Amino acid sequence: QAPVNYSGGKKILVDISEQHMYVYDGEQIVYSFVASTGMNNATRTGTFSVLDKIPNAYGATWNIWMPNWLGIYWAGSLENGIHALPILPGGATLWAGYLGTPISYGCVVLDTYDAQLLYEWAEVGVPVEIQW
Repeated sequence: QAPVNYSGGKKILVDISEQHMYVYDGEQIVYSFVASTGMNNATRTGTFSVLDKIPNAYGATWNIWMPNWLGIYWAGSLENGIHALPILPGGATLWAGYLGTPISYGCVVLDTYDAQLLYEWAEVGVPVEIQW
């Protein structure tokens, strides 16, 4: 899918081997976050961009809520994105304590506070690079 036309200097870099996210504005690193990517290499590598922002996305497949959702690419009919630690229907936080290890179904997961910072900082169109 073609990236959204974006002329700003912001960029999000996800390093799968480090389980880390680096957030740039121009040459400056503005944020450096521990992240979790997909189990069994479920997170696709490549250059994508923020396609949409949803304050609290619902994952019907797993019955989870994914706060501070930034969609980045489609895998079939499911959109993968960057989001906070998921919330289960009872209010419990899924995967808390596992950040920094591949734990998700393909999304890039951040700590609750980090995801909120990123969500407020990023606009639709910001490039997202995912690499090993």
